[in-house]
Amino acid sequence: MSDTPTPPPTGEPALTPPPPPAPVPPPAAPRLPAHPVQPAPQPTQSYPGAPPTYSAPTPTTVPQPGYPLYGAPVYPVTAPRPTSGLAVTSLICGIAGIALFWAIVPVLASIAAVITGHMALGLTKRDPGIAGRGMAIAGLILGYAMIAIGAFTLIGIIISFLFVGAFSLPFVYSR
Repeated sequence: MSDTPTPPPTGEPALTPPPPPAPVPPPAAPRLPAHPVQPAPQPTQSYPGAPPTYSAPTPTTVPQPGYPLYGAPVYPVTAPRPTSGLAVTSLICGIAGIALFWAIVPVLASIAAVITGHMALGLTKRDPGIAGRGMAIAGLILGYAMIAIGAFTLIGIIISFLFVGAFSLPFVYSR
């Protein structure tokens, strides 16, 4: 057998094998733009013998892909939630109960602080659009603290009158 093809019969085109396909190059990875290179500052000399001064490079303002922007994220501005008046009242009454510890007012103010504090907590739980939960809790704490201090003081006074003081029953009936 020879390597030369045989001529085709007359009138027909020659049968030649198709050329081999060209090799397909692998897909190239997308190239990211190179980082901008800041030119090195060039020293300038204003007069002979003076130390060189350097000019600051100009910063680029174009963010590069793949790098986050610096700064705080921007959130939409929303209207503030309205504060519960009961929570404010609870806090004010709780503070008044502490500030006016020398009078009868702390007992009344502390009771008002506890009542309005519980009402404000219920209101803020039912309607999440109303603020003031922290003030209501603070008013409750101050109110309960002053009620506990008042009860402890009253029990101490009664015990001292009965067992220690001049107003005890044996002293009153000893005449």
